Amino acid sequence: MQGKLIASYLQCAGTVTYTLTQEADAFVITVQRDGARAAACMLCEIEEERAGMLTRFLYENAVEPAHTSAVLHDLCGSKVG
Repeated sequence: MQGKLIASYLQCAGTVTYTLTQEADAFVITVQRDGARAAACMLCEIEEERAGMLTRFLYENAVEPAHTSAVLHDLCGSKVG
């Protein structure tokens, strides 16, 4: 006997890009999904190594652009602008 299907979920695959750039006085982490509007957060008073680790953390945990700012605020507090 075959069971009755109640629900089926398919998550659309996509590409999320995580980019770290250096501006004159801060680092900027940009997260963008499939060419959609990007989320960018500026990190002030932070070392390059730490900024790189944060970018890698976002990537390894598949943080979506909509959640980038909140996650970075939780991790860095007032250093996020």
